[in-house]
Amino acid sequence: MRSWELVQLAQPSRGHFDLGTGFHGDVWLDLDLLFLQPALLRQPIRWMAERLREHAVDAVCGPVEGGAFLAYAVADLMTAVFLPGYRTPGQTAGYHLGPVPGGIGGWRVGIVDDAVNAGTAAIACAEAVRAQGAVPVAVTSLLALGDAGTAIPERLGVPFSPAATLPSQTWPAAQCDLCAQGFPLTS
Repeated sequence: MRSWELVQLAQPSRGHFDLGTGFHGDVWLDLDLLFLQPALLRQPIRWMAERLREHAVDAVCGPVEGGAFLAYAVADLMTAVFLPGYRTPGQTAGYHLGPVPGGIGGWRVGIVDDAVNAGTAAIACAEAVRAQGAVPVAVTSLLALGDAGTAIPERLGVPFSPAATLPSQTWPAAQCDLCAQGFPLTS
């Protein structure tokens, strides 16, 4: 599957969107559409597994939303442990891990997500991994929007490998350029 075909699966829309993570952006993706035909994702999932295999991961973590489907599939291909990142109640971008018998201290963990825009889910999963004594070693995703390709390595200090990229802009909601220019949120 070519990267533009992967982007088209998510049917990107342009406008002014509340991303639900404390950020606003100019692109919306219908990420649920990515998972309607799982066979279409086989090649990108294999590609993601190869990116993480380069980092000798013990486990693969993904947010329990779309990223968990991918993280589970990648972990299965790698015969690695799957660590679901659960959204922490009352927090916009906080995640926590469930208990793992024996703990995960010292494990090398790859973070997987469906799309990385502002990076809140990937960063929160990495923080949850670190809180358990493990080491995030790489991030991969199906899609990266805007400056995620540089922001994730800068923020987490690990390599980031998206299968496809899409130009976009994001802003913290309180500093949104589109809000400042008077553009209403797109519904």
